[in-house]
Amino acid sequence: MTDRRFWLVALIGFTLVGRVDAQDAPPAEQETEIQPVTTVNPDVPVDQLRIMVKPLTKAELEAEADAWFNLLRAKARQVAAVRLGVKKTNEAISADDNQAAEASLSEAVAVRETAEARAEETEQQLTEAAQEALGVEDAVEAEGSPEEEPSTTTATSPSDDTTETASVSDSAASMREELLQDVTTLQDERTAIADRLEVVLDSLELKGGDVEEYRTYAAAVSGIEVDTSDVAAAWSGIVGWMVSKEGGQRWGWNIGKFVLILIVTYLLAKLLANVVNWLLERKVRLSQLAEKLISRTITNVVMLIGVAIALTALEIDITPILAAIGATGLVVGLALQGTLSNFASGLMILINRPFDVGDVVNAGGVTGTVNEMNLVSTTFRTFDNQTIHVPNNEIWNNVITNITANDTRRVDMEFGIGYDDDFEQAENIIMEVVAGHELVLEDPEPVVVTHALADSSVNIVCRPWAKTSDWWKVKTDVTREVKRKFDDAGISIPYPQQDIHVYNVDGSSDRPFPPGVATTR
Repeated sequence: MTDRRFWLVALIGFTLVGRVDAQDAPPAEQETEIQPVTTVNPDVPVDQLRIMVKPLTKAELEAEADAWFNLLRAKARQVAAVRLGVKKTNEAISADDNQAAEASLSEAVAVRETAEARAEETEQQLTEAAQEALGVEDAVEAEGSPEEEPSTTTATSPSDDTTETASVSDSAASMREELLQDVTTLQDERTAIADRLEVVLDSLELKGGDVEEYRTYAAAVSGIEVDTSDVAAAWSGIVGWMVSKEGGQRWGWNIGKFVLILIVTYLLAKLLANVVNWLLERKVRLSQLAEKLISRTITNVVMLIGVAIALTALEIDITPILAAIGATGLVVGLALQGTLSNFASGLMILINRPFDVGDVVNAGGVTGTVNEMNLVSTTFRTFDNQTIHVPNNEIWNNVITNITANDTRRVDMEFGIGYDDDFEQAENIIMEVVAGHELVLEDPEPVVVTHALADSSVNIVCRPWAKTSDWWKVKTDVTREVKRKFDDAGISIPYPQQDIHVYNVDGSSDRPFPPGVATTR
């Protein structure tokens, strides 16, 4: 029977056996007579095995796990036996006399054949049990079993004829090469069995089974083993692993998939970000802060998903990672209450849009240009080129002053002159300076008026209007020019002063001193 026909019968039988067990067999009998069925073909593709084990119950999966575990254990013993045979051939090569070399070589052959026989016996028993459970053994026998291939073992116990044609050392060296090749082959077979055991264990774990012992053993016997005491064997093992299907080729393909998934994810994230930016700019009209934040969030989410998928390409199970993140979510939330508060404030800022990128803002005790914002903090660039990160909570819970929100802005200035100076002349001089400045707007009309009689000066306010971008230049230019004009006109700008009245009083006088007057006797 061809493999395709055999597996078609096996899968149909697998389904029927499941129905018979569920309908006719009593529960006690089911528990005592459960037989593994997935080991009918130890080379079953992993994706097909994953489908086969999905409908099985916990008890059935435990039987399947035991069967695959026995296959793995037998293969691990076979690997160990062959590696021990390599050691024995090394002893034969380095032996001082032929008798000791022949003894070591005989031990190597015996160990190898014994382990191989036990592994074949275990596999045959499990396969036959699965065929019996599926009811397909008769069909297989009717087609006729293929003739057994001759054993690949070419090295046998050294005989008299062998020793006549070649030395024991040469025979040992030849057998050693064969054993090293067998190690690579057996390690590939062991890896394949371990992969199929892992599929069964994943399904069993989802249904409440205890899989820790199985996984501990599988992890202990997996991987390549490098014997540093034998350079040739170590090199042969490394080279063999690199060229093997379940070793270097497999991991090379996995790494290639990992890199390719990351590249595709990066390009997809950039494409989605650009599309979202285009839609937001032309359809929704959000602020630049919101656009950048949404774009960056989409990029990060897509990259996060891509990294998770890429890790699965490296055969890394991300389920425990996701479970751990979910389990610690509450603890992290309690520990990051301040961060969550900043997150909420960031959302409120994005919704209400009190400022945008490039605006000059006074918020959270900082005055500067808004450079960047995320859901936790806002970055300001001050006028002396400092970068300050302010938590969003500090901004939203305090007064926000957007200095550059409007296109025009009034320039508030105040000039003080002496009480002996002509305030009308001073007003005219200030108005001339304001009217003559090219950056001062005519509408709204500038205002120059005497405002207050202060303690030391007569104060005149000046209120011209300018574009927001010209505010600083107008303020400084007008102030400089008014000072120069005042100096030319002889108008003083007084500094704070205080008059002191001194009374000369006779010591014998009974007249009281004015309040606040100090005298010296």
